[in-house]
Amino acid sequence: MSAPSRIEIPLFPNGKRIAVTTSFDDGHIHDRRIVAAFNEWGLKGTFNLCSGSLGRRGTPTPDAEGNPNLDACEVAALYRGHEVAIHTVSHPWLNLLSPTDIAREVLEDRQALEDLVGYPVRGMAYPFGVYNEQIIEILRALGIVYCRTVENAPNCFPPRNPLAWQTTAHQYAENPTVPEQFKNLYDNPRATGLFYVWGHGFEFNNKNDWQGLERIYKPISGKPDVWYCTNIELFDYEAARSRLVIGANRAMAFNPSALTVSVSADGKLVDIPPGQTVQFHPAIH
Repeated sequence: MSAPSRIEIPLFPNGKRIAVTTSFDDGHIHDRRIVAAFNEWGLKGTFNLCSGSLGRRGTPTPDAEGNPNLDACEVAALYRGHEVAIHTVSHPWLNLLSPTDIAREVLEDRQALEDLVGYPVRGMAYPFGVYNEQIIEILRALGIVYCRTVENAPNCFPPRNPLAWQTTAHQYAENPTVPEQFKNLYDNPRATGLFYVWGHGFEFNNKNDWQGLERIYKPISGKPDVWYCTNIELFDYEAARSRLVIGANRAMAFNPSALTVSVSADGKLVDIPPGQTVQFHPAIH
């Protein structure tokens, strides 16, 4: 049988046309309610923590008024299945620090968080959303894969600069709201791309609006053609996708990465497992 005439590498696994990811900053006790809801709804979050603000009592932080931080002992279990990322040790204005202190804030936070979660922590969000070219170059030298800003863009993935990564919207965006923005994207059958929402758990608490968690996030969950992922999963898949080798004869593909990558060959999805070469002929009828 002849080779397929059209081969495409979809942006997301299994040919999903839209990806949804979220990001929450600071590591307050309110993350518990967010994680519980997300686990129920099938959403995933990236949680950017300041290790210097975490409690060190060795027992979970008691529920209390205000916005107390989590204890370090509960981080690994709470965020299992999600992503823990860097937010610096002490949440400073990075543009006011020396290059040495910028590097120290990032590396010490990364090391402390890795000690807690047991995996390499590679992503970050800027404290106060502040960054400049010097900060970006320091993060690049430190091997940070991405860093989230507080800026919005309609097409935010793949970003032109992963260390100045924009989002779709803040969770309390208005005119249109997050559910309205998602509906506009999802209801267009030709639309594809990333839908990325960020915020803080304390916003629900400070606004006395815990109903907002369901109002904002549940409408974007549970869609069969959406990939629900963490921030780092997006970049890992994009890296694997970009390394896929399609034969010049269009009859095969080799995947040198550690992730399965989906290919569309004449409209039929074919999964290319890690380290394997797959011939398209048996999959095309």
